[in-house]
Amino acid sequence: MLTIEYEQSLIETTVFLAVRNDDRLECELHRVVDRLYDIQDEETRQREFVPVFRDFFMNLGFDKLITELLSQRPLIGELVDRCVVREAARSKDQSAELLVQCDIGIEERGSKTLVIQLCPLSFIETTRFIPMMRRELLHVADMLDERFGYLRETFSGVPSRQNLQRDRYSVLWNIYVESRLERERFGVEREKQRLEQAFDRVFANGDAKTNSSAFARICDAPSLTHRDFMAWACEPSLLFDAVPVN
Repeated sequence: MLTIEYEQSLIETTVFLAVRNDDRLECELHRVVDRLYDIQDEETRQREFVPVFRDFFMNLGFDKLITELLSQRPLIGELVDRCVVREAARSKDQSAELLVQCDIGIEERGSKTLVIQLCPLSFIETTRFIPMMRRELLHVADMLDERFGYLRETFSGVPSRQNLQRDRYSVLWNIYVESRLERERFGVEREKQRLEQAFDRVFANGDAKTNSSAFARICDAPSLTHRDFMAWACEPSLLFDAVPVN
Protein backbone atom coordinates (compact mmCIF):
# COMPACT_ATOMS: atom_id res chain seq x y z
CA MET A 1 0.00 0.00 0.00
CA LEU A 2 1.30 3.43 -0.98
CA THR A 3 2.28 5.61 1.98
CA ILE A 4 2.56 9.39 1.66
CA GLU A 5 5.14 11.31 3.68
CA TYR A 6 5.38 15.10 3.82
CA GLU A 7 8.58 17.03 4.50
CA GLN A 8 8.14 18.87 7.79
CA SER A 9 9.43 22.21 6.48
CA LEU A 10 6.85 22.02 3.66
CA ILE A 11 4.07 21.40 6.18
CA GLU A 12 5.12 24.29 8.41
CA THR A 13 5.51 26.83 5.60
CA THR A 14 2.15 25.81 4.11
CA VAL A 15 0.40 26.24 7.47
CA PHE A 16 1.98 29.65 8.04
CA LEU A 17 0.86 30.78 4.57
CA ALA A 18 -2.66 29.48 5.18
CA VAL A 19 -3.21 31.26 8.50
CA ARG A 20 -1.58 34.61 7.72
CA ASN A 21 -4.80 36.07 6.29
CA ASP A 22 -7.15 34.41 8.77
CA ASP A 23 -7.06 36.02 12.22
CA ARG A 24 -8.95 33.17 13.87
CA LEU A 25 -6.65 30.47 12.52
CA GLU A 26 -3.55 32.51 13.23
CA CYS A 27 -4.58 33.01 16.86
CA GLU A 28 -5.38 29.32 17.20
CA LEU A 29 -1.97 28.34 15.82
CA HIS A 30 -0.09 30.73 18.10
CA ARG A 31 -2.10 29.57 21.11
CA VAL A 32 -0.76 26.04 20.56
CA VAL A 33 2.72 26.86 19.28
CA ASP A 34 3.75 29.70 21.60
CA ARG A 35 3.67 27.52 24.70
CA LEU A 36 6.17 25.15 23.08
CA TYR A 37 8.86 27.86 23.21
CA ASP A 38 8.91 27.38 26.98
CA ILE A 39 10.50 23.96 26.46
CA GLN A 40 14.20 24.47 27.21
CA ASP A 41 15.62 21.45 25.40
CA GLU A 42 15.82 22.37 21.71
CA GLU A 43 15.56 18.79 20.42
CA THR A 44 12.46 18.14 22.51
CA ARG A 45 10.98 21.47 21.44
CA GLN A 46 11.45 20.73 17.74
CA ARG A 47 9.97 17.27 18.20
CA GLU A 48 6.86 18.77 19.81
CA PHE A 49 6.36 21.10 16.83
CA VAL A 50 5.93 18.18 14.42
CA PRO A 51 2.47 16.88 15.45
CA VAL A 52 1.12 20.40 15.99
CA PHE A 53 1.81 21.53 12.43
CA ARG A 54 0.88 18.14 10.99
CA ASP A 55 -2.53 18.33 12.67
CA PHE A 56 -3.11 21.85 11.35
CA PHE A 57 -2.03 20.77 7.88
CA MET A 58 -4.47 17.87 7.84
CA ASN A 59 -7.31 19.74 9.52
CA LEU A 60 -7.04 22.36 6.79
CA GLY A 61 -7.42 19.54 4.25
CA PHE A 62 -4.09 20.06 2.47
CA ASP A 63 -3.26 16.36 2.53
CA LYS A 64 -6.26 15.74 0.24
CA LEU A 65 -4.61 17.54 -2.71
CA ILE A 66 -1.97 14.87 -3.34
CA THR A 67 -4.23 12.01 -2.26
CA GLU A 68 -6.90 12.97 -4.81
CA LEU A 69 -4.38 13.46 -7.62
CA LEU A 70 -2.85 10.04 -6.93
CA SER A 71 -6.29 8.43 -6.84
CA GLN A 72 -6.70 9.36 -10.51
CA ARG A 73 -3.75 7.06 -11.35
CA PRO A 74 -4.51 3.75 -9.59
CA LEU A 75 -1.45 2.09 -11.15
CA ILE A 76 0.79 4.33 -9.05
CA GLY A 77 -1.00 3.24 -5.89
CA GLU A 78 -0.65 -0.41 -6.89
CA LEU A 79 3.03 -0.42 -7.89
CA VAL A 80 4.69 2.35 -5.88
CA ASP A 81 5.62 1.70 -2.26
CA ARG A 82 6.20 5.22 -0.98
CA CYS A 83 5.45 8.82 -1.95
CA VAL A 84 7.63 11.58 -0.51
CA VAL A 85 6.33 15.14 -0.88
CA ARG A 86 9.07 17.76 -0.66
CA GLU A 87 9.30 21.52 -0.99
CA ALA A 88 10.35 22.88 -4.38
CA ALA A 89 12.58 25.94 -4.34
CA ARG A 90 10.71 27.52 -7.27
CA SER A 91 7.49 26.85 -9.15
CA LYS A 92 9.51 25.76 -12.20
CA ASP A 93 11.06 23.01 -10.07
CA GLN A 94 7.71 21.40 -9.24
CA SER A 95 7.71 17.82 -10.49
CA ALA A 96 7.02 14.14 -9.87
CA GLU A 97 9.91 11.70 -10.23
CA LEU A 98 9.91 7.92 -9.95
CA LEU A 99 12.92 6.41 -8.17
CA VAL A 100 13.56 2.67 -8.27
CA GLN A 101 15.87 0.93 -5.82
CA CYS A 102 16.58 -2.62 -6.98
CA ASP A 103 16.52 -5.18 -4.23
CA ILE A 104 19.62 -7.37 -3.95
CA GLY A 105 19.07 -10.57 -5.89
CA ILE A 106 15.66 -9.50 -7.20
CA GLU A 107 16.22 -7.81 -10.54
CA GLU A 108 12.60 -7.75 -11.64
CA ARG A 109 11.22 -6.09 -8.51
CA GLY A 110 12.58 -2.88 -7.07
CA SER A 111 11.40 -0.68 -4.25
CA LYS A 112 9.70 2.26 -5.95
CA THR A 113 9.47 5.75 -4.47
CA LEU A 114 7.59 8.65 -6.00
CA VAL A 115 9.11 12.03 -5.13
CA ILE A 116 6.77 14.98 -5.58
CA GLN A 117 8.20 18.47 -5.30
CA LEU A 118 5.87 21.44 -4.92
CA CYS A 119 5.83 24.94 -3.54
CA PRO A 120 3.89 25.53 -0.32
CA LEU A 121 1.72 28.10 -2.08
CA SER A 122 0.50 25.39 -4.48
CA PHE A 123 -1.55 23.87 -1.66
CA ILE A 124 -3.46 27.15 -1.48
CA GLU A 125 -3.41 28.42 -5.06
CA THR A 126 -4.00 25.19 -6.99
CA THR A 127 -5.12 26.51 -10.39
CA ARG A 128 -1.80 26.02 -12.17
CA PHE A 129 -0.42 23.26 -10.02
CA ILE A 130 -3.18 20.68 -10.48
CA PRO A 131 -3.04 20.50 -14.33
CA MET A 132 0.76 20.38 -14.22
CA MET A 133 0.82 17.58 -11.63
CA ARG A 134 -1.80 15.59 -13.56
CA ARG A 135 0.60 15.60 -16.52
CA GLU A 136 3.53 14.61 -14.30
CA LEU A 137 1.65 11.73 -12.71
CA LEU A 138 0.40 10.38 -16.05
CA HIS A 139 4.03 10.26 -17.20
CA VAL A 140 4.85 8.27 -14.05
CA ALA A 141 1.90 5.93 -14.67
CA ASP A 142 3.18 5.32 -18.21
CA MET A 143 6.60 4.43 -16.83
CA LEU A 144 4.97 1.83 -14.59
CA ASP A 145 2.69 0.42 -17.32
CA GLU A 146 4.11 -2.72 -18.92
CA ARG A 147 2.07 -2.03 -22.06
CA PHE A 148 3.88 1.29 -22.54
CA GLY A 149 7.21 -0.50 -22.14
CA TYR A 150 9.30 2.38 -20.84
CA LEU A 151 13.08 1.90 -20.89
CA ARG A 152 15.96 4.21 -20.10
CA GLU A 153 17.73 4.43 -23.43
CA THR A 154 20.37 6.60 -25.03
CA PHE A 155 20.26 8.32 -28.39
CA SER A 156 23.01 7.92 -30.97
CA GLY A 157 24.94 10.34 -33.13
CA VAL A 158 26.64 13.67 -32.52
CA PRO A 159 25.44 15.67 -29.48
CA SER A 160 23.25 18.00 -31.54
CA ARG A 161 21.48 15.03 -33.13
CA GLN A 162 21.01 13.36 -29.73
CA ASN A 163 19.49 16.55 -28.33
CA LEU A 164 17.07 16.82 -31.25
CA GLN A 165 15.98 13.20 -30.90
CA ARG A 166 15.55 13.67 -27.16
CA ASP A 167 13.43 16.78 -27.74
CA ARG A 168 11.29 14.92 -30.28
CA TYR A 169 10.74 12.04 -27.87
CA SER A 170 9.73 14.42 -25.09
CA VAL A 171 7.27 16.32 -27.31
CA LEU A 172 5.70 13.10 -28.61
CA TRP A 173 5.18 11.74 -25.11
CA ASN A 174 3.80 15.06 -23.88
CA ILE A 175 1.27 15.12 -26.74
CA TYR A 176 0.18 11.59 -25.90
CA VAL A 177 -0.26 12.57 -22.24
CA GLU A 178 -2.21 15.74 -22.97
CA SER A 179 -4.51 14.03 -25.47
CA ARG A 180 -5.52 11.41 -22.88
CA LEU A 181 -6.07 14.09 -20.24
CA GLU A 182 -8.29 15.88 -22.74
CA ARG A 183 -10.38 12.75 -23.20
CA GLU A 184 -10.65 12.54 -19.41
CA ARG A 185 -11.84 16.18 -19.43
CA PHE A 186 -8.67 17.31 -17.66
CA GLY A 187 -7.05 18.82 -20.76
CA VAL A 188 -5.86 22.42 -21.04
CA GLU A 189 -6.39 24.01 -24.46
CA ARG A 190 -3.40 26.35 -24.26
CA GLU A 191 -1.16 23.39 -23.42
CA LYS A 192 -2.29 21.55 -26.53
CA GLN A 193 -1.62 24.66 -28.61
CA ARG A 194 1.85 24.96 -27.07
CA LEU A 195 2.58 21.32 -27.88
CA GLU A 196 1.48 21.75 -31.49
CA GLN A 197 3.97 24.61 -31.84
CA ALA A 198 6.67 22.49 -30.19
CA PHE A 199 5.86 19.62 -32.57
CA ASP A 200 6.28 21.92 -35.59
CA ARG A 201 9.61 23.11 -34.21
CA VAL A 202 11.21 19.69 -33.59
CA PHE A 203 9.72 18.12 -36.74
CA ALA A 204 10.39 21.01 -39.09
CA ASN A 205 9.70 19.31 -42.43
CA GLY A 206 8.16 22.44 -43.94
CA ASP A 207 4.73 20.94 -44.62
CA ALA A 208 2.15 22.42 -42.25
CA LYS A 209 -0.64 20.16 -43.52
CA THR A 210 1.39 16.98 -43.01
CA ASN A 211 2.53 18.17 -39.58
CA SER A 212 -1.06 18.86 -38.58
CA SER A 213 -2.17 15.41 -39.73
CA ALA A 214 0.68 13.71 -37.87
CA PHE A 215 -0.09 15.70 -34.72
CA ALA A 216 -3.75 14.66 -34.96
CA ARG A 217 -2.71 11.02 -35.45
CA ILE A 218 -0.85 11.08 -32.14
CA CYS A 219 -3.73 12.84 -30.36
CA ASP A 220 -6.30 10.35 -31.65
CA ALA A 221 -4.28 7.21 -30.98
CA PRO A 222 -5.93 5.04 -28.29
CA SER A 223 -2.59 3.52 -27.31
CA LEU A 224 1.06 4.33 -28.04
CA THR A 225 4.31 3.03 -26.60
CA HIS A 226 7.85 3.99 -25.73
CA ARG A 227 9.03 2.09 -28.80
CA ASP A 228 6.73 4.18 -31.04
CA PHE A 229 8.21 7.40 -29.69
CA MET A 230 11.79 6.16 -29.96
CA ALA A 231 11.24 5.10 -33.57
CA TRP A 232 9.56 8.37 -34.58
CA ALA A 233 12.13 10.50 -32.73
CA CYS A 234 14.99 8.79 -34.56
CA GLU A 235 13.25 8.30 -37.94
CA PRO A 236 10.48 10.90 -38.41
CA SER A 237 9.60 9.43 -41.80
CA LEU A 238 8.09 6.45 -39.97
CA LEU A 239 5.54 8.87 -38.49
CA PHE A 240 4.92 11.09 -41.50
CA ASP A 241 4.81 8.32 -44.13
CA ALA A 242 2.03 6.65 -42.15
CA VAL A 243 -0.16 9.77 -42.31
CA PRO A 244 -2.86 9.41 -44.98
CA VAL A 245 -2.59 11.85 -47.88
CA ASN A 246 -5.96 13.43 -48.76
